[in-house]
Amino acid sequence: MIKTTIYPKISIFLIVIVAGWYGIKVAKWRTNEIINHDVVSYYAYLPAAFIYHDLSFEFTSSLPEDFEGRIWTHSAENGNQVQKMTLGNSLLWTPFFLAAHGYAHFSEYKADGYTLPYSIAIFIAGLFYLAVGLIFLNKTLKFYFSDLTIALVMILLVFGTNLLHYAVIEPGMSHVYSFCLFSIYLFVTIKWSTTPSWSNSIKLGLLTGLIILVRPSNIIVVLVPLLWGVNGIKSFKAKLQIIFKNRFRIISAALIALLVFGLQIIYWKSVTGDLLYYSYGDEGFFFLHPHILDGLFSYRKGWLVYTPVMLFALFGFWYLRKQIPASIAPVLIFLIINIYLVFSWWCWWYGGSYGARILVESYAFLSLPLAAVIQKISEKRRIKRSIFIIIFGTLIWVNLFQMRQYRISLLHWDSMSKKAYWGIFLKGYFPDKYQEMLVTPDYEKEKRRRDEKVRRKR
Repeated sequence: MIKTTIYPKISIFLIVIVAGWYGIKVAKWRTNEIINHDVVSYYAYLPAAFIYHDLSFEFTSSLPEDFEGRIWTHSAENGNQVQKMTLGNSLLWTPFFLAAHGYAHFSEYKADGYTLPYSIAIFIAGLFYLAVGLIFLNKTLKFYFSDLTIALVMILLVFGTNLLHYAVIEPGMSHVYSFCLFSIYLFVTIKWSTTPSWSNSIKLGLLTGLIILVRPSNIIVVLVPLLWGVNGIKSFKAKLQIIFKNRFRIISAALIALLVFGLQIIYWKSVTGDLLYYSYGDEGFFFLHPHILDGLFSYRKGWLVYTPVMLFALFGFWYLRKQIPASIAPVLIFLIINIYLVFSWWCWWYGGSYGARILVESYAFLSLPLAAVIQKISEKRRIKRSIFIIIFGTLIWVNLFQMRQYRISLLHWDSMSKKAYWGIFLKGYFPDKYQEMLVTPDYEKEKRRRDEKVRRKR
């Protein structure tokens, strides 16, 4: 293990301070815009449980007019009102919500769950979980990489990607919390691979349950501990032996994960009458018609178009296979399956978002190949290192510039096209005939068109 120095810790402190300052500067929470759109459904469990004491949401029928749009529900088959999103975010927000609720009681703000203190609480929560995620990322990377490499990786992940946006601008979305949980999960996975103790097994179970509770499709993270250390036939056989030897610990971890997710099952059962309930209605995955190329390269939301720094992470797999052979199979297989999964969703661009927000949590795992390529760059001659530093600095600057474009709707939330992208590239103003450059997606048509394809295939 490389000797620890204070540089990564200083980097984390400065990153969080700068990210917090940035979030305060744009101050989306001041106008109560944080609890909006999808966040309404992630958040509604908290006021329902702690203020209105009614998780059946019957109280919504008697709310005042100024509450319109603040709590969304839909009707289950039994006629009861149910939330669309799972309750993972609300669980992680609980201490922050309670602090805000206590403050609201002793201030001039209404203690109704939707005034300024509650928005500030979510902002602070986003910053807190970003910090925790970086702390555990540092712990993981210290097993393999130099302190300078670790510091650069964390700076690039926060300021060179859309992680910053979803940590402090839209902290009500699930992504920064999943990033945090993925970071801890990676650390515990490595610890379990060397010491498959009951303690580490319980931690894996708890984390797995929380990750699924925040976003059910993230269940595929279980591939990482299952495949960690597999890099060939011999290691695969050895892994099977380890799994069999520790089968009771693994079964216990699975049961703990189920127990954690059981919070959602209890909610579904009490409200809908079903143990498992699909709350997304006619929205779903179309695995025969994924939009992988669009998801990666389109001007609408292409991951590598709006987060080009991740090209270095993908290139870093070449070096990762030599530096950390135990990680190459789990991280690469997870990434491939995850990309296929998330871009099989009917709305592959995921509505209004900055870049491919659905891949933000994956950055925790991609920190390994990113660190591998940065470590290799650090071994180059000074002039080559300087060139890469300029490239990374430019990518960070472009990302921050485009984040500002997105905030003022210059970079459109769901209708970007090639012409629109290059029409506003590095510009702070709207070009002539900008609206004509946009290509607005037809959400309903997309659902119908893909449904028809599936039916024709059958």
